[in-house]
Amino acid sequence: MQETKLEVVTPTLCYTLWGCDDCDWEFKPSDGSSGGILSLWHKSNSVKVNTFQGEGYVGVSLDWGVEKKRCVIVNVYSKCDLASKRRLWEHLLEERRNRGEEAWCVVGDFNVVCSRDERKGINEEISSSQLLEMSLFNNFISEVELDDMSVLGRRFTWYHPNGRSMSRIDRVFISKEWFHMWGDNSLWVLPRDVSD
Repeated sequence: MQETKLEVVTPTLCYTLWGCDDCDWEFKPSDGSSGGILSLWHKSNSVKVNTFQGEGYVGVSLDWGVEKKRCVIVNVYSKCDLASKRRLWEHLLEERRNRGEEAWCVVGDFNVVCSRDERKGINEEISSSQLLEMSLFNNFISEVELDDMSVLGRRFTWYHPNGRSMSRIDRVFISKEWFHMWGDNSLWVLPRDVSD
């Protein structure tokens, strides 16, 4: 979960969200009423190897399933300013390089689009700062050596309440190792309900 807006997470809350007490979690508190990240996973079929976190992300390394396949799952919630985004991308790139050939999945709200067609509605004109941001983000994607999963179901992941403005700012990136371990993956954008 990204942008929990919670400074404290209790076991009771995690068990309620998960539906039972067979879960473990890693949490990054919000900064006041902004941000906050919660990662939950099935405790009985995984062993937590370690966790790591920084500005805008929480990472968990797990030995997962019966075969205890080593994987890294990183949950991202990026701030909106370019300086924070660049720090996030640099830290994720460093973590990826330091952790070697493990299977990786990076999921979350990056608050940036890769191309003009991922934004529709108000402010469709792209400024030079937005072009720079897209270019730097695409460079990060190339350097981190993770594949950006295509979305199914819906084209955009964020919608303004007025319904006229929308963009694809939420993404899932997977490594080749992840793909080889679990085969073809699908990413579905579901209708908005409680969360966007």
